Order: sequence, then C-alpha cells, then structure tokens
Amino acid sequence: MTLVLPDTSKNTSFSKESPLLQLAIDSTSLGEVKTCMRKYFYSVVWGYQPKSTKVDLIFGIWMHEGSERYQHAKAKGLGHNDCLDVALDHVLRSTWNKELGRPWASGDSYKNRLTLVRTLVWYLDQYGEHDSLETIILANGKPAVELSFSFDVGFHTFSGERIQYCGHLDRLAEMNGQRFIPDLKTTKSDISPHYWAQFNPSNQFGMYSLAGQVAFNVSVRGIVVDAAQVLVNSSRFARQLIPKDEASVDEWFRGSLWWLRLIEDAAKDGLRHGEAAYPMNDKSCGMWGGCPFQSICARSPGARQQWLASEFNQRVWDPLQRRGDI
Repeated sequence: MTLVLPDTSKNTSFSKESPLLQLAIDSTSLGEVKTCMRKYFYSVVWGYQPKSTKVDLIFGIWMHEGSERYQHAKAKGLGHNDCLDVALDHVLRSTWNKELGRPWASGDSYKNRLTLVRTLVWYLDQYGEHDSLETIILANGKPAVELSFSFDVGFHTFSGERIQYCGHLDRLAEMNGQRFIPDLKTTKSDISPHYWAQFNPSNQFGMYSLAGQVAFNVSVRGIVVDAAQVLVNSSRFARQLIPKDEASVDEWFRGSLWWLRLIEDAAKDGLRHGEAAYPMNDKSCGMWGGCPFQSICARSPGARQQWLASEFNQRVWDPLQRRGDI
C-alpha cells in the first residue's frame, strides 16, 4: 500500500518534521488510539470518514449550537423568549437545505428537524432561564461558552517537538461557589444508571477536567452532564454530576502518557512500515455499533487504499481549529 502522508499545510495538528506525528491531540484522537490504532490511522491520520454523516452526530452538533447561541444572548441581558428566538433562528437556518430548497431530511423518526426544535426548546425551558448553573462571564465580557483550549503536556517526542492537548469545552459554570464543566448529550436510550455509567471513567471527561485545571486555571468540581432523551413524540431530560477530584484527574493524565508513546512509536515506524505500524485491535471491531472500517480491514492489505478512496470521504481532522467566536 502506498503511504499517504497528512498535508501539514492544511492540518496544523501534525508535525512538519515528521508528518505522521500528531502534536495537537484532542479527546477524539486519543479515544481512537485507545479503541484501535488502525482506526486512528484511517480516521485521524488519513482523515477518512463515512460518506454519510451519522444523524446522531449532526443532531448533537445543532443542539450544541442552539444552546451556545442561547447562552450568548442571555449574557447580553436578553430575556428567555428572546434568547430562544436567537437559538431557534440559528437552528432553523442551519437545517434548511438551500440547494434543494427544503428542510433537512434525516430519514430518522427519532432525530429529525421537528424533534430537534422540540428538544432544544424544552431543554432551554428547563435548563436555560432558571438554571442553577450560572455561566461564567470572561474578562472580555463574553460568556464562557464553546471554549477552545490547548496546553503543553510536557511530552518530548523523538523529533524534539512537544505534544499538546487541545479541544473545546461546552462551557464553564458556577454553582454555590464551585466550578463545573457542563456538557450536553443527546440519546435515544433510556437515561438509566447504565447510561450514566459510561461517563465515569471517561476519556473525554478526563481531558476536559484536566483542561479546566491547566488551560483555564479553574479547580473543577466535576462534569455536569445534561442528558436529552429524544423520542418520537416526546423528549425527556435529566442531569447528573460526574465528580472529578484532583487524584482522579492526575491518574487520567499519567495514564494518557502511555498512549502518547504508542502514537509516537507508530509515527516513527510508519514512514517505513506504513499501516503495519498501526496494528488493528480486532476485539473492538463490533463494539459501539460496529467500526466503519471493519469491511476495509477485512480485505487484503494491498486492496485497502483503493476501497478507502471509493467508500469514504477524506477530510482534515484538525483539533486546533478554534470555536466560540460568534
């Protein structure tokens, strides 16, 4: 298989000295490494993704964007109904397909344009105007919403460069003198003890808690997860605190360094051995609904790149792209 290197002129998260080495790592990239090195190679290093965007992903993005607009409007002193108007205006415009001249058609009876608007309105009615979590206002007068972060991990690579963790927090909030990181999740599943268990321990929340301490100098009490269960004819909500003390955050950080060594070793060997430097974890193939690259890994190594090019799109996964400037 011909080795394809990331275009470092487009993806600033990779080293210009050693183009397979990712220097800016977010929770998604690290999570792919922990799941399967081959999946990380295909999805992050090469940037392949399924041609059809998962409904769950785009639905969640629009919920976050609507909530973000609400918080910005609230910080300006607008009332609840006016804040809702701002949020809905953004979501309705975003879900209108200009090329086809019609609304977004998800093909999903649970997650579609109608249930998106309904869930957003009901969520903000419950956790917007009278939220016990008050969004922190930054020194520039803007709310601490969709905050981009990056900080040096202290990990020296073989190329002499240093790795940094980066990403985006939904927001920073305060309640009873304590600081928290709220995070909104949407699901079709029951909001049960089993549902909450997936967040502790959590790769994503481990990095978020570390970012609160290092990037924002905030002692975070934990992650507050707002879960929105989206049903065909209804939406339900629940809130849960995922506690994060200093010892557990430190444990997550020290453990993450082991995975960084895998990234470094693979990047070092990848120029010579290609994808063989990124071994597949075949025990993960069927997990979480099935890996999108399972059919690729099932093929002969020499044929995989051709099938990747025909069945997937390529995009740049660059976690250094900033958010929150609206």
